Amino acid sequence: MLNIDFIVYALLVTANAGVIIGLSYLLGWPRRSRVKNEPYESGIAPTGPAHVRTSIPYYLVGIAFILFDVEVLFLYTYGIVMYRLEWDGFFKAMLFLFFVFSGLVYIWLRGGLMWRHLSSKVSAKASSSQS
Repeated sequence: MLNIDFIVYALLVTANAGVIIGLSYLLGWPRRSRVKNEPYESGIAPTGPAHVRTSIPYYLVGIAFILFDVEVLFLYTYGIVMYRLEWDGFFKAMLFLFFVFSGLVYIWLRGGLMWRHLSSKVSAKASSSQS
């Protein structure tokens, strides 16, 4: 059985989206020009090639950020329902935290938190392989 409030809300959201899309189509005339199609970065004119090689430490930091960002998401949801999960949920959350913390220790021991160390090691390997 559907609730009438949900149906009214869904109709209002759909109508609102339709009005916004319709107004943007009517009011936003497409203006194409050479200047408009150029890349723009903080008011600085683009120079050089668009494809710049990014160092490996950049990606390692990105992966670590995603790992711990997802961890915070899970911990937030655990915090919301913590009182209903009792001791079983508490021990499962502690096991989860143990694995995440062991991942942090692994990254730390491998030198993944020292940017200069990784950058110099990667650049040294790249220069020795090119020679």
